[in-house]
Amino acid sequence: MKEDKRTNRIFLVLNNRELDLFKKKAQHYNQMSAMIRDAVAQFDDKGTVKRIESLNKLADLMTEFNHEISKQGVNLNQITKRANELIYSGELNEEYYNQIILPQVSILKKMMTNIKKQQSDIFKRLLEI
Repeated sequence: MKEDKRTNRIFLVLNNRELDLFKKKAQHYNQMSAMIRDAVAQFDDKGTVKRIESLNKLADLMTEFNHEISKQGVNLNQITKRANELIYSGELNEEYYNQIILPQVSILKKMMTNIKKQQSDIFKRLLEI
């Protein structure tokens, strides 16, 4: 008898929901047992735990970074508000504000919004892994 011949059996008890899940996962396999063997061969508990830990650390860093971007957005709003106050009091040239300050503030706001979106997209892709 060859060593690689499958002669061992495992009895597995499932509820209806679990059985439906197994059937769904096994759709692309010839047999459900082939899907189970493949899943077990690919499963790495230590690797999975490390990936989850890395994702959690990344989520913490992204949250911290996102908070910092939000704080900078508040700073930009305060700068814009103060510049408007200075225009109305005559201490800041409105033309300078409109041609120099406002375009730069707009660029920074768009950049921060774009960074937040990219960050969110990256995190969503990582969760799919």
